[in-house]
Amino acid sequence: MTITLDTSDPVTGTTLPAKADVLEILGGPESLRVHLQPVIGLRTGAVWGLEALARFPGHPQPGPDAWFQSAIRAGWGPALETVALCGALDVLDSLPDGMTLTVNLSPAALLRRDVTDLLLDAAAHRLLIEITEHEPVHDYPALLKALAGLRNAGARIGIDDFGAGHSSLRHVLQLAPDVVKLDISIIQHVDVDPSRQALVEAMLAFCARVGATIIAEGVEEAGELVTLLDLGVEYGQGWFLARPASPDLVMPFLRATPEPPSVVILPDL
Repeated sequence: MTITLDTSDPVTGTTLPAKADVLEILGGPESLRVHLQPVIGLRTGAVWGLEALARFPGHPQPGPDAWFQSAIRAGWGPALETVALCGALDVLDSLPDGMTLTVNLSPAALLRRDVTDLLLDAAAHRLLIEITEHEPVHDYPALLKALAGLRNAGARIGIDDFGAGHSSLRHVLQLAPDVVKLDISIIQHVDVDPSRQALVEAMLAFCARVGATIIAEGVEEAGELVTLLDLGVEYGQGWFLARPASPDLVMPFLRATPEPPSVVILPDL
């Protein structure tokens, strides 16, 4: 498949795939691939769950975000999310018993009956449904109604990329999530930035009060991991811990005996 690059997104400046290429994916979803990235227990090294990530032809240029932005501009955003969701759910039966699979869906997609039916037909009790932070929720009562049916089936609800969007706190207050994933913009340089540390501490205290779990996203440096452990963060995700990979590569890793993250701090000489 040859990718044609369309005009740049006026907000982000990202170069987007052409509408024709998005349409080709919608008509031939076998071109889309699913990668899995482990979420790790920071103190134990055990795999807490896996996040399903869509990978498109030509990745990483243009990357997945560009494909979804192009689909949204064409009015096909939920349709492309549905294709990606089907690919993610295909790997669910291959995961070890009790392993949580995270899927990412926008509020608009979750308001579609075909999307909720797909989630309910799967083993919903094994799913963590993360709601994207990058588009507004126009109708919280309707979204809460859709989420109630999923929760009744055992699915957990998460807020993805907390701190990256425009309505993070409102999402948390309105949706009462089971999981809050702190965006990489908060985690990056947390080891040297007291303001970021204070924000992580505040979110830990808040989530402890409301019964939500914190996951730190984008852990890419040893110092960040050490600081997160010191602050009391229990779960993390990022290239320092485990990179996304195809299911064929991830499954043997899941069957191996995990070792706790090893961080060596050398004294100043």
